[in-house]
Amino acid sequence: MKIMKQFVAGLLVLTVVLSACNAKKEEIKKGGFNLNGTVSTFAEGKIVASVYKDGVGNVAIDTLEVKEGKFSMNHDFPMPEELTLEQLDGEWGARFWAENADMTMLGGKDWRDNQVSGGPMQDGANQYRKASAEFFKTHMSPYEYSSLVYQAKTEKEKKEAEEKVKKEKLAHLDFQKNFIKNNPTNPYGADLIWVRLTSKTGGESAAYLKTWADPIDPSIRNHPYVAKMFNMLNMMLETEAGLDKFVANAESVSYKVDQNFKGAVHTNVSYLSIFKDNNLCALTGTNLHDNYNSHGKEVEKTKTFVQIISTDGAELSRFEVQEDGLPSTIAVDDQDQIYICVGKQKKETRKFRGRTSTYMAPAGVKCLVYNKKGDLLKEFMLKGVKQASGSRIYEDKLLVSDVGSQLMQIYKKEDGTPVTKLGDLRPCCSILDFDVDKKGNIIVANLGSFRVDAYDFSGKKLVSFGQRGKGINDFWSCCNPVSVRKLDNNCVITVEKTPTRIKVYSKDGAQPIEGIDELVDGCFHIPVISDSQNNIYLASPNKGLVKCVIKG
Repeated sequence: MKIMKQFVAGLLVLTVVLSACNAKKEEIKKGGFNLNGTVSTFAEGKIVASVYKDGVGNVAIDTLEVKEGKFSMNHDFPMPEELTLEQLDGEWGARFWAENADMTMLGGKDWRDNQVSGGPMQDGANQYRKASAEFFKTHMSPYEYSSLVYQAKTEKEKKEAEEKVKKEKLAHLDFQKNFIKNNPTNPYGADLIWVRLTSKTGGESAAYLKTWADPIDPSIRNHPYVAKMFNMLNMMLETEAGLDKFVANAESVSYKVDQNFKGAVHTNVSYLSIFKDNNLCALTGTNLHDNYNSHGKEVEKTKTFVQIISTDGAELSRFEVQEDGLPSTIAVDDQDQIYICVGKQKKETRKFRGRTSTYMAPAGVKCLVYNKKGDLLKEFMLKGVKQASGSRIYEDKLLVSDVGSQLMQIYKKEDGTPVTKLGDLRPCCSILDFDVDKKGNIIVANLGSFRVDAYDFSGKKLVSFGQRGKGINDFWSCCNPVSVRKLDNNCVITVEKTPTRIKVYSKDGAQPIEGIDELVDGCFHIPVISDSQNNIYLASPNKGLVKCVIKG
């Protein structure tokens, strides 16, 4: 009898626990993302659901069964995300905003025919798409911009086409800004601002983008995506005001090119560092600049060297990097030990919309540590790095910018043990470089957003400056700056490509260095380093090394 009572009591407890679990699941389901959809192009099959992750690409989160042309999906989206649906081994697909709401889909023949509704973000996107269709009835679409310039046959026609494209782009910006103003309760307006805050599409200052955001109605500012946008905007407004303080103690200096420096012979230098005696440490190879712009193509492997170069431009020594892979960055610590990041690659295949392609994918990064004689001291893999594009040593830490993952990884320099990382960086054209000053401020050339951002080691943003434009305080071209350096005199150096422009930021503001020829042709990185005497060194693949010194 006692055993029976214990059994019944246990059964009651189990029933209560299971009921609580079921209630919890039901509660999550009711508060989550619930999609009911139909497809018209196939009746039975499977659909892969995926979301985009920075530095990773599309990540599958569910596989959906299609029966009699119908399917459903339940997931938790506390923050609205763009959800991609793709028919497994087929060509049908869809992309839309998913969030915690009851949503429906009527699948069409292709990506553009699908009709999705139910969530505030997607409903807002539908409203914007309809307004855009009306706008483009009387204006050029972005897809027509490049073809108009490309079809120009004379220089005069090209200039006329470029001027027309410029006017069309400005008209489109006005349309977007007015859409937000005229639809203040539409949360999709926050994404129009977010794109300009965080990508090379915009490059405007936060102060300017505040004029876009001001009309958004207070009633929707608690919407997760709208709140995220305002958090980013307010942070940028705060940090943009910090440049004056950041260079408040910088000396008032002007620079010139050192015509006596004999560095022009040192071509094909892809990255620079500096020794304690102010001699240069250069990573050199005939096609290293192509490594970062290969876009998945296999790059021919050639010999790579470490060069030690004197302050007057003479080569003192060199040794070959003996490692199979693609060397990309070099850094020197306070013991004059040399750290080289070497990227590994592997062939992979992928399917997209029923098509299969082969490409070269990153397969990890190895760090090799040498002394100045070229003796290999140790080596270790850097966990979490896909494609190293910049590296620096600060005290006992090795910092590596990862253009593949759009973040900064920080390791113990002794053995490569991960310490922490900084995310949400903005590379472009396979370029992402940075510097670390003597106070431990990490200064990133976020060229994808036309800004320089400074962080502490916890990832807190301290300073942000720059915007897209042609003024002295702006960054121009496709995306800039490609490099940044904080000097011992507290000045900040920024490096822009195509056309080349090197600026020195001091307490007197920004000032360009005159007399520097075009260093690269197209979207390529321009390495920069400085020594303890505040001399600046730049590297060009074809024109060698350039030295800039303070005017006497």
